[in-house]
Amino acid sequence: MKNIILIIFIITLFSFKSYENAEDNELKKFMVGQLQILELVKDKKNISSLVFKNSLGEDKSFSEFKGNILLVNFWATWCPPCIKEMPSLDRLQSKFNKDFKVLPISLDRDGIEKVENFYIKKKIKNLDQFFDFKNALAKELELFGLPTSFIVDKKGMLIAKYNGDMEWDHKNVVKLINYLNNKD
Repeated sequence: MKNIILIIFIITLFSFKSYENAEDNELKKFMVGQLQILELVKDKKNISSLVFKNSLGEDKSFSEFKGNILLVNFWATWCPPCIKEMPSLDRLQSKFNKDFKVLPISLDRDGIEKVENFYIKKKIKNLDQFFDFKNALAKELELFGLPTSFIVDKKGMLIAKYNGDMEWDHKNVVKLINYLNNKD
């Protein structure tokens, strides 16, 4: 009897260990090339109520973008990898008319004008400007280094995280976004 209970326990243990969310398995199909190091969020978290600022200094929350797939990118004008990837984020946004939004959230403390000048200098035309001046949002999302990007589903749930720079307008990223947009 003890052996049977032990066998059932071991089988159960392996079942939990080998179980993966079917949705995560689908997402893994898109994790090729640079997306191989995309980290799927284990404990999905709704970020709809979290607040940041726009270029007018007004409070914004992720709930205002519900119904869209979001690529939330934390960056700064003094960060070389951030500077490198910003044009690709701009090109990525230009590939989508609706249902997808890049939200570049600057951690610059030098004010809105610094970011505005950066956008002009780098010819960033398709991205809005957002800010986390006091790093409250960065702390809430446990950022460790820049750039850091999050993918958020249409319901406001964090589904993936990417640390470092990337060519965001790469075809693999576009395929992932199209897949997420066509779900549900």
